[in-house]
Amino acid sequence: MSIAARIHALMWGVFSLGGFIAAFLLPVLIYVNNIAYPLGLWPMTSKDPTTLLVADQLLGSVFVLVTIGGSLFHGIFRFQTTLPELGMKGQTDRIVSIGYAIIAVGIIVLLYFLLILNPSFVMAAMVALLGAEWWLRRREGLL
Repeated sequence: MSIAARIHALMWGVFSLGGFIAAFLLPVLIYVNNIAYPLGLWPMTSKDPTTLLVADQLLGSVFVLVTIGGSLFHGIFRFQTTLPELGMKGQTDRIVSIGYAIIAVGIIVLLYFLLILNPSFVMAAMVALLGAEWWLRRREGLL
């Protein structure tokens, strides 16, 4: 299997995961932030639920990152795959580039927001990246 075919399959896998996230986790986030808290259904506290969810809570930060990042990727990727059906085959490459730029900027802004609210998120991200690098090296037989 060629590298392009593997990357294509990986992108469709991420698209599928983003669809799952958009369908199951995004409504929970919307409910907590936009319905339960304003209507007083959220436990009374002096902080809003976003701060409670993310501030000093590593699992909450990962939840927000996966939910918003996955939904963003899913939405942009779905938009890109619909363009040829709308008769815009000539501008597909340009719009795909813009779409990936939107995804990258959105995730960078989200990471910045999460790092402001939860500084320990940096350490967790570094540990995850080092673990992924170790796994890849072990898989390639370099370790």
